[in-house]
Amino acid sequence: MCISRASIAILLLALIPIEAGSRDAPAIWDSRCEECHSESARFAGKFLWNINGQLQGRHHVDDLNLFMHNHYIPDHEIEPLRTMLLAQANSAARFDTECGSCHGDAGEFVDKSIEVRGSRVTGLESGIDVSEFLPTHRELQPEDVTFYQKLFARIAGKPIP
Repeated sequence: MCISRASIAILLLALIPIEAGSRDAPAIWDSRCEECHSESARFAGKFLWNINGQLQGRHHVDDLNLFMHNHYIPDHEIEPLRTMLLAQANSAARFDTECGSCHGDAGEFVDKSIEVRGSRVTGLESGIDVSEFLPTHRELQPEDVTFYQKLFARIAGKPIP
């Protein structure tokens, strides 16, 4: 009789859910996101931006947590995912690597040199559209131009599609 009570107690303990938030972000991503969105760093590098320490994406720019919640991510898993993706979002790092030696910090550069009017991203002083200028600047490719247009607009607080 004691053995069966002990067995039941062990079984019940095994059924108690693991503490909320105890799974690490890569495990959460692998179990909930990877099938549709591929590897997390690749996804973050392509679709997410680290703007002054805030994670932004194409959807729900002002509230990415709401977007993740609507994407069926439980509330207790949103923060670990957001933190991981923020670290993997490389937009500021890419600007620093490719442009920082001449142009300094991305935020300061945009504040001093870029203007966003509607869907147009232009030089503040010249008024020249970035999409016209950047292909002649360091021979940037079309995908690079698109990346920087979106990055500058997001930093300016006026994201474009």
